[in-house]
Amino acid sequence: MGVDVYLAVAVLLAPVFAEYAKVRAKAEKAFSMLVVSGLFFLLSLSFGATVFAGFGSLALFGTMLFEVLGWLLLLIGAVWVAVLLLKE
Repeated sequence: MGVDVYLAVAVLLAPVFAEYAKVRAKAEKAFSMLVVSGLFFLLSLSFGATVFAGFGSLALFGTMLFEVLGWLLLLIGAVWVAVLLLKE
């Protein structure tokens, strides 16, 4: 669980550092996709809370669903950012 928190924070900090480097405006929508990816990672962590512990399979399904969606959006967003920034 600790590694997942670090991953979510790192993904959420990427647009902040891009704004600091003045490159976020060139790929605004792609960085927004990275933010949504980070939020999906945080949402997948919430299914590990004790509230969902009694729902066993639901907690596992929710965690897996949002982690897969997070990784998919992270992959698409990172490639999209790279393409847009390399064009200029």
